[in-house]
Amino acid sequence: MCVRLVQMNGLELSQFQFDYDQTFAVLFLNPDGTVYGRYGTRAGSGPNSTTHVSLASLGKAMERALALHQGYPGNRSKLAGKRGPAPPFRTVNDMPWMKDRPLRTMVNKGCIHCHQARDMVLREKWLARQLAPADLWVYPLPENTGMKLEVDDGLRVASVTAGSPAAQAGIRPGDELRALEGHPLVSQADVQWILNSAPDTCRLSAEVVRGGQPRTVSIPLAGEWKHTDISWRVSSGPGLRWGIWSQPLSAEEREKRAIPPGSVAMEVKNLFAPRADPLRAAGLRPGDVIVAADGKSAFANEGEFLAYLRLTHPPGDRAKLTVLRAGQRLDLDVPMW
Repeated sequence: MCVRLVQMNGLELSQFQFDYDQTFAVLFLNPDGTVYGRYGTRAGSGPNSTTHVSLASLGKAMERALALHQGYPGNRSKLAGKRGPAPPFRTVNDMPWMKDRPLRTMVNKGCIHCHQARDMVLREKWLARQLAPADLWVYPLPENTGMKLEVDDGLRVASVTAGSPAAQAGIRPGDELRALEGHPLVSQADVQWILNSAPDTCRLSAEVVRGGQPRTVSIPLAGEWKHTDISWRVSSGPGLRWGIWSQPLSAEEREKRAIPPGSVAMEVKNLFAPRADPLRAAGLRPGDVIVAADGKSAFANEGEFLAYLRLTHPPGDRAKLTVLRAGQRLDLDVPMW
């Protein structure tokens, strides 16, 4: 039975756990609620929003889910990890922000969007001084471990980056992933599900098939391997921006302003009341180009810049934003908003 859900209103969050910033997400379920697998992977916005999905790989994921269904309930124990811990709220409707009238206006015509199941949690955690890196860098792509999977297959390795964790594990192009940490896989989204819950430092057990023969390898992971540009995520709006709309300058515009590559350069497009009123009162204006925070400019992307502000400055704190305005460099002392 195929059911299409177009809003998050009233959905049980303990059952519907997936990357809430997806454009399109699929859960393959047994009638008893057991999750066979997930489908839907997104690497960015615009043309990058569909680089990891195809009808062919969706068909493959369906076939793999059916194979798991045929082996059920004998394989039930292997599927236990397909559901995570119970979230703090039963539904999005139960979240505190739903009781705040100004925030409720962000719900479009009564429809609670998928990303809103996450963006307000980020905001609430920041307000409670509980926001952590693990809250921001979620559902890393397989590429973060050094292996790129074939789009039309979803689990076959297309390439491996030299020196990467995947390469150190001995994974080769042509290998087919069958399981991670003992959890059977149906698509790249399943790989992301396991990577999302993996510790920053660990050895990840992977079952692969090479030349028809199964083998088990160990992928060594350490450091900031989960970090990628999160600025495309819709949840980064309320979660990190909170009333400020900015866009990275193009390479041409950066060159005009003599801003070196590898440093932040975001033009403020708009400031939305009342959320960004503290920024406006501190002197920030549309048209300003933000080039540093607390004197730091070496941020790899907009997402790292926004994450830095939220992770290092709690509510009630102040930050120094350096902006370019009409050829002048200005330092603004702004309260966290």
